[in-house]
Amino acid sequence: MGPVLCDPQTLIKDLNPQQSEAVKYYGQALLIGAGAGSGKTRVLTRRIAWLLAHGIWASQILAITFTNKAAAEMRERLAALVGPEAEHMWISTFHSACVRILRRDGDQIGLKSGFSIYDTADSERLIKLIGADLNIDLKRYTPRMILGKISDYKNSLISWKDQLKTYAADYRPGQRGYQMGRFDNVEELFAVVYAEYQYRLSQANAVDFDDLIMRTVELLRTCPQASDYYRHRFRYIFVDEYQDTNHAQYVLVRELAGIDSGEQADPYAAGAGKVGPSWITVVGDSDQSIYAFRGADIRNIQDFEEDFPNAKTIMLEQNYRSTQTILDAANAVIAKNENRKPKKLWTALGKGDPIIGYAADNAQQEAGYIASEITRLHTEEGVAYSDMAIMYRANAQSRSLEEAMINANLPYQLVGGTKFYERREVKDAIAYLQAIVNPADDVNMRRILNVPKRGLGARAEGLVAMYADRHGTTFFDGIEHLDQIEGMTGRTAKPLGAFRDLMHELTDFAREHDAKPSEVVAEVLSRSGLLEELQRSEDPQDASRVDNLSQLQSVAAEFEQNTPDATLAGFLETTALVADSDQLPGENEDSGKVTMMTLHTAKGLEYPVVFLTGMEQGTFPHSRAMEDASELSEERRLAYVGITRAKRRLYVTRAAVRAQWGQANEMMPSQFLDEIPEDLIDWKRKEAGMERMRGGWQSGFDDDDEFGGWGDDDDFGTSSFGGSSFGGSSYGAHGRSYGGTSYGSSSSRGGSSHGSGRSTYGSGSRFSYGSSSYGSGRSGKAGKVTTRHTKPKALDKPKTAPASALSKDNNLDISDFHIGDRITHDQYGLGTIVDTQDKGRNSIITVDFGTDGVKRLMLRVAPIEKL
Repeated sequence: MGPVLCDPQTLIKDLNPQQSEAVKYYGQALLIGAGAGSGKTRVLTRRIAWLLAHGIWASQILAITFTNKAAAEMRERLAALVGPEAEHMWISTFHSACVRILRRDGDQIGLKSGFSIYDTADSERLIKLIGADLNIDLKRYTPRMILGKISDYKNSLISWKDQLKTYAADYRPGQRGYQMGRFDNVEELFAVVYAEYQYRLSQANAVDFDDLIMRTVELLRTCPQASDYYRHRFRYIFVDEYQDTNHAQYVLVRELAGIDSGEQADPYAAGAGKVGPSWITVVGDSDQSIYAFRGADIRNIQDFEEDFPNAKTIMLEQNYRSTQTILDAANAVIAKNENRKPKKLWTALGKGDPIIGYAADNAQQEAGYIASEITRLHTEEGVAYSDMAIMYRANAQSRSLEEAMINANLPYQLVGGTKFYERREVKDAIAYLQAIVNPADDVNMRRILNVPKRGLGARAEGLVAMYADRHGTTFFDGIEHLDQIEGMTGRTAKPLGAFRDLMHELTDFAREHDAKPSEVVAEVLSRSGLLEELQRSEDPQDASRVDNLSQLQSVAAEFEQNTPDATLAGFLETTALVADSDQLPGENEDSGKVTMMTLHTAKGLEYPVVFLTGMEQGTFPHSRAMEDASELSEERRLAYVGITRAKRRLYVTRAAVRAQWGQANEMMPSQFLDEIPEDLIDWKRKEAGMERMRGGWQSGFDDDDEFGGWGDDDDFGTSSFGGSSFGGSSYGAHGRSYGGTSYGSSSSRGGSSHGSGRSTYGSGSRFSYGSSSYGSGRSGKAGKVTTRHTKPKALDKPKTAPASALSKDNNLDISDFHIGDRITHDQYGLGTIVDTQDKGRNSIITVDFGTDGVKRLMLRVAPIEKL
């Protein structure tokens, strides 16, 4: 038994009953079903501290999270609870834990401890080299597509040997002259490239991100000595965000816990004892499983009680983050999903403000409204910029939002853009460091051969590569034997020899200064010529690249200070394992900027004010989910995540017209808006201009309509969506207008700089938002907008007229369709109706097409016939 580190009662005195039960639970397998904002991190850390307070050794604990940021937060909280003893636990991400295991024991499966970790750019570069050697059309089968398929194989623990045996048994990895131009079966292509990719990774003593999990599982399954060591070391395993685990991670947890080892537990031992399966605690929320596209398998959490013997489930439903209004909206949306554990979030924080809704005419007007509301909230209500976030379904939506932010002079940070470690100059510097640590790393060695330019072009690289291939050796070994390479001229040999000597000198320096990565970075930047080339450049953008290299050295220095046993290899490890969310400022850190990000990136974060944008069918939910019930369920979970990011105030916005592929398409309101109870949303503008006019033509523009008429200044006569100019439009109750505000394509960005305080983008911008507010006047629950009533002005047809297929109507009536009816579909064939939704012109039927799955069809556009 370990030392008792704290008073157990202090750990539960401020917890609610369910949290307390989860902390104190004594048993082999526990699932904590933690709803959004229910204090799961607190419960997880208190549970670990509770075990320590009852004599469990800290070294027996493995706690796994999904981001470095979450791991750091857990480490800090545990240090505050149990002191220095927290340093003896393993608290890390899945990938970081696997790196530690493979560094120690990877040699048992042929992996030397100094292996490189390839990021996506390195992997794509390797696929391009393989594609060139095998004569693959990389425009048709892009490196990203091929890597996506390989990632799927690895996440499912499908080995390259199995794929090769099934689809291309005649291929031998590493063989030369094999041409893929003759193939007819795409699976053959994927199998061959997968095998060759793994072969070359092995030759380079490298792994990619997915290998970290797969190779660790391989180690635990094939090396009993390593398996026994870790199974008996980690007697208590904790996994956060369990709903996001893929199959490989699920198997990894089972292997580490020894669930399938057959070893019997000691019935007289306290806790997990020293033998038998480890105790496992997982924390997650099936309603927040949103990473299926990365291989996450929601069945892992749904089937936990079946997968782990004598499992117990405790639900945490009290939310400490959001108002009841926000939670009611989230509960209403997620309740539409089937096959989920019943859970209803509630809070003691009170009802709070209503959700604010806004229907814009197009994406530019939507973005303008958001920018104006942010300005108003900051200036009139004192809301800090860093307390506000804009979230969207896809990165493509950020363009119009960024333009609005820029032209309103609002500071913002875009999460998920080009990451620091993916910037070219930073990648070049890191490639030098990787090549120093692991000279067998051909991908990075070839990257830096002529960076900066030293007269070693494609011909020199080809000569060395050909020599290395013929002799079955590494690229750098080829450089070492440059005098033996056929066709090597003196003109090429001289700079090649200089590069060889440079790498030798840098390697010697790194060996002598291994504990000081920042000094190695400085030496590389200086001796390689990378820094000098950028400093001499007259390109103004190169000045910011110099700053990035300076930042890299600062990051290395910070790593030294925070890591007792710092090494260059350790520093490279941290740079390889950085996630999007790790770029975000800490909870109590004020960045001074509005955060913009996709909903997938927003998972786990919270903001006092959230703008949930693009709430249209085809945007959110995504068009892919419109006819697939399982994908629609995932989209609904994504909506649930987005709604529950808001603490005090939530905005939902949509655009009636959105440009896609050069066309202006009419967009229907998202079904998720329909699923939120009407009394929870205060619509500042419930209908867009064209929708209002269409309704007006049908109803004769009854002046008593709850949304009012058009102001005298409303001018839709010149509108052209995507490049539109809304002259002096007046929206909202108090008639605030935008002078000559222009939306669309006329913004000039000149020498841009954004991020701190007032940003200036170029000098030719025609946008000017000032502090104008879209629809910010007082309006009632019904969304009434008080404007002067007048007949709408004539609507000229936009130059880019909406060409949406949604405008068609096959004149079918929802009342003629009932559950159980049979229909035939032009694409999916025979099907049975399993649900109908009467939404007037936009009615929906849900049809089970058997092997083609369950599809949601919009009745007026679906190519169907009732039987």
